[in-house]
Amino acid sequence: MATIVRQTVQDTLGKEAGLAVTGRAFLASGIVAALGGIGLAAATGRFAWIFGGLACLVFGAAFHVVFGALSEIIILLKRLCGLPCSAQPSGTASGEVFLCSECGCMVYATSEKCLKCGEAFDGPDAKKEAVSEIQDISEKGEVP
Repeated sequence: MATIVRQTVQDTLGKEAGLAVTGRAFLASGIVAALGGIGLAAATGRFAWIFGGLACLVFGAAFHVVFGALSEIIILLKRLCGLPCSAQPSGTASGEVFLCSECGCMVYATSEKCLKCGEAFDGPDAKKEAVSEIQDISEKGEVP
């Protein structure tokens, strides 16, 4: 019989608020421009539209990175100066995932069996324990 294994994970791909939204807008507009360039090239038969669209995509991606980095710098400076800031710097969030002890597939804490290998998990006592821990976390509003 399998058990649900609790494993702590670290978020290394965090995105911050603020300027990062503007960076995403630049990225989205670059993608739209690239697709528009492809459409115009197909309609007119001129490949210059494709190159123009790809140039917009490159600039959009570059601005996305720059604005994301500026957002990160502002958040780190606020924390360094002791100013209140609700956003977390990249790579500092952590949480827990639940894995099947047999195959390593991610499962819910309340799962009765693994969706991948089909193994049944231990009895209701272990399940009640996991559910009570989840309720404690949701009542506090924080991830350990």
